[in-house]
Amino acid sequence: MRGSKGPFFMNSSKTKEQIEQFLTENLESPEHFLVQVSVGLGKVAEGKVQVLIDSDSGITISDCAKYSRKLGKYLEDEDLFSTAYSLEVASPGLDFPLSSERQFIKNIGRTLVLDVREGPQMEGKLLSWNSEELELEVAQKAKGKKPVLTLVKVKNTDILKAKVTVSFK
Repeated sequence: MRGSKGPFFMNSSKTKEQIEQFLTENLESPEHFLVQVSVGLGKVAEGKVQVLIDSDSGITISDCAKYSRKLGKYLEDEDLFSTAYSLEVASPGLDFPLSSERQFIKNIGRTLVLDVREGPQMEGKLLSWNSEELELEVAQKAKGKKPVLTLVKVKNTDILKAKVTVSFK
């Protein structure tokens, strides 16, 4: 997988934008959405293109393989890289932080752990989300009593990181 342009890529932000635009224009289902594109820099990640795609109802390995083939052909046709590169198209795992409106909406009803700008980390059931804030149902412990469920609103601008927790109950 080689091109003819100097170093690994000419301009990482331009290359990333080209990949994002191509994928956004070529998503096969309105349920599918692009989460992230990374074009590797540095010794460890150089030569790595990583794409994360999700879906409102879950994405399959088959979907990822189709997008990988499509994107691989595009990268070769456009000759974006001058050296060998690896291409990874996957869905974001549960350990990947939520980053888009669609991911938050998709996870309403699930338990999230939030790192917020000020205050302690929060864990609670996501009840609602809009462009301004989200609402969590948080179990607050009281001395010698059962936890009390409290509704907590958090402004989206105060969220540093949000992850879905896995329950094996």
